[in-house]
Amino acid sequence: MIKNIALGLVFLLYPLIVFVGLKWFEPSMLALILVGLALIRYYFSKNKTAIPLIKIVGINAILLLSFSVFANSAFLLKLYPVVISFSFFSVFLYSIFKPPSVITLIASARGKITENAVLYTRKVTLVWCAFFIINGLIALWTVFQSDEYWALYNGVISYVLVGVLFACEWLVRRKFKKNDQSNYIT
Repeated sequence: MIKNIALGLVFLLYPLIVFVGLKWFEPSMLALILVGLALIRYYFSKNKTAIPLIKIVGINAILLLSFSVFANSAFLLKLYPVVISFSFFSVFLYSIFKPPSVITLIASARGKITENAVLYTRKVTLVWCAFFIINGLIALWTVFQSDEYWALYNGVISYVLVGVLFACEWLVRRKFKKNDQSNYIT
């Protein structure tokens, strides 16, 4: 469990690691270290999620980092947040067309949910799809800006935006639960 937390923290701090790491290492060396950590994380995360296709996110990250090793490319390293955002978008969008949606799966893991809750969680999944597209496009824009802008957006601002979205959804969910007579959504 501590290994998973530590590895998760590495990828949470990815923009900072790349920003600082590129000052000390060649992109290929930094990418090689990150590929190794991504492979370890992928290995330890096997069969721990009920979300179909979520492993695609990890596979895409490993592929991008692997290309970075061979290309010795800081540009490819900076594309990581873009690839992650668009990968999550793909998984979430796929779940809309091939239900249950990702958020429905997460909500139903805590117990039975009502039809109203299924509709609600489907809408929340669509909100996350919109977020991932917008975030991915902004992350792509930052790739062509200074390293400082890239690190600031991808290492701070995007995480704040995720937190704001979580907080807003939590407030809306509380109102939804209050209005939903069955109260089966958590």
